[in-house]
Amino acid sequence: TLSEHAALITELERKTGLNRALENLPDDEEIQRRMRLGHGLTRPELAILQAHAKIAFTWDLLGSDIPSSKAMEGRLLRYFPEKLSKTYAREIMNHRLKREIVCTTLASSMINRMGPTFVRERMAKSSARPEDVAKAYIIVRESFGLRDLWREIESLDNKIPALVQLKAFREIAHMTERTVAWFLARLAQGQPLDINKDIAAFSSGVKILRDRYESYVPPGLLTLINSTVKAQVEDGLPEALARNIALMPVLSSACDIIRIAGAEKADLPLIAKVYFQVGAHFHLDWMRTQASYIPANDHWSIEAIDGLVDNLFAAQAGLTLRILKDMAGELAVKKSGKAGMETSIVAIWTDSHGQQARMLEPLFTDLRKASNIDLPMLMIADQKLRSIYAA
Repeated sequence: TLSEHAALITELERKTGLNRALENLPDDEEIQRRMRLGHGLTRPELAILQAHAKIAFTWDLLGSDIPSSKAMEGRLLRYFPEKLSKTYAREIMNHRLKREIVCTTLASSMINRMGPTFVRERMAKSSARPEDVAKAYIIVRESFGLRDLWREIESLDNKIPALVQLKAFREIAHMTERTVAWFLARLAQGQPLDINKDIAAFSSGVKILRDRYESYVPPGLLTLINSTVKAQVEDGLPEALARNIALMPVLSSACDIIRIAGAEKADLPLIAKVYFQVGAHFHLDWMRTQASYIPANDHWSIEAIDGLVDNLFAAQAGLTLRILKDMAGELAVKKSGKAGMETSIVAIWTDSHGQQARMLEPLFTDLRKASNIDLPMLMIADQKLRSIYAA
C-alpha cells in the first residue's frame, strides 16, 4: 500500500541517503494527496523504490553469516555460467567477492519475489534483524521447494494468461509471508534460526503433508481444494502445478503441524487430521476469512487484523495440543490400526472433555448469523478459545 511505501521511502532517506527530488519520488504532500484519492506509486516510482530497497538490504546482509552458509553455495555457483561452475567450483567457492555476490543476488531475489516492503514489515512486526528475515525466507524457500514452483510458473510465459501466473505467484507469496512470520515468532521465543538444520528438519515433513493431503483434510476443505485445482487447470495450469498452488493455504500451517508432531512424537498425518478438524469444528478458517474482509484503512487497523489472524492460528495449534494430551489413549489406538479415523477426534473430545468448548457453541451460532463481522467480535471469540487450551 502507499502508506507502507511511504514509510519505506522515509527509512531509505535516513538509512541510505535516498534523494526524493533526484529520483523523482513524491514528497510527503504529494503522498498525502494520493492517499486521499486512493492512488499509489506509479510503475517507474515503484521500480526506483525497489532498486533502493535491494541496495539497502544488500548492505544489511553483508555483515551477517549468511554468505558462509552451506545453503548459499548453490546460489554462488548459479551466478556463474554453468560451464565455469562445473569446471572451477573450488575456485568459485573461494572467490574474493563471494560475500558480495551472495548478498546482492539474495537481496534482489527476495525483493523481486516478496516486494520492497517485505523485509521492513517483517522486522517491524517481530523486532527481527534483516538477516533474520533473510534466514527465515531461505528456510521456507528450500523447505517448501519454492524455486521449482516459481520455475514451473515462469515456464508458462506467453502460454497462459499472465493474470493466472500472477495469481499463482500471489498464493505462494501469501504462504511464504505466513511461514516466515512463524519462524520469526519462534526466534522471538528464544529458538535461533539455523538455515541448514531447519531446512533438514522441515523439508521432509512438508513433503509428507503435500503428498498425503487427501488423508487428513476435512471433506469440505478437500472439495474446495479439488474445485480450485479444476478451475486452475481450466485456466491453463498443468494439473500437478495447479494442485501444488491449491495446497498453499493448507501448507501455511505445515510448520505448526510438524512442530506438534515432533514434540508429541506422533504420526504426522494423524496430527494434521486433528489440526484441521480443530479448524473446522471451531470455525477458525471461517474467522480468518472474515478477518480478511474487515476494512483496514490505516497502519493500526492492519496491525490489529494481522495480530488477530496470528492469534487464530495460535489457537488452532494450542487447541490441537490440548486435545492430543487429553485424548492420548484414543489416538494411540487409532495409530495402532485398531480403530479407524471415521469419527472426528475433536467431536469425541468435545463430548468427553470439552465442557468449555460446548459452552462456546452459542457464540459461534451468533457469529455465523451476524450480518456484519467486526474486529471486536472476532477478538472476543479468540479470547474464549484461548481460555480453553490455556486452562
